[in-house]
Amino acid sequence: MLARDYCRSLVDKYAAGAGVGALLPIPGTSAAITAAEVKLVVDIANAYGESLSDNEALKAIALSGAKNLGVKVAGEFAGVIPVVGWVARPALFGFSVRAVGRAMIDHFERQHPGAERRG
Repeated sequence: MLARDYCRSLVDKYAAGAGVGALLPIPGTSAAITAAEVKLVVDIANAYGESLSDNEALKAIALSGAKNLGVKVAGEFAGVIPVVGWVARPALFGFSVRAVGRAMIDHFERQHPGAERRG
């Protein structure tokens, strides 16, 4: 199996998990989403035969775009808006995870085009 295909399926799973987790009206959920993104980045790196520490993964997430911070802040605020916010929040957090995952897949595909899954 190609690393790219495996990682795309990982991104889908992590994004779905973020959406489900965002259904809980708990302030600070974005911190848990960031932790999931760190794990996702490490898993993607492993699939390409690379090893990243949690700190390196956090740096990669930060470099993948400050727009994710805005999405997470919007997700936190959406949680306090009845009905509309409750629907928007899972979509926002899922989008954040997808954006990070896709950026990391693109990064590793540039380094290892068409690589087979290794980890």
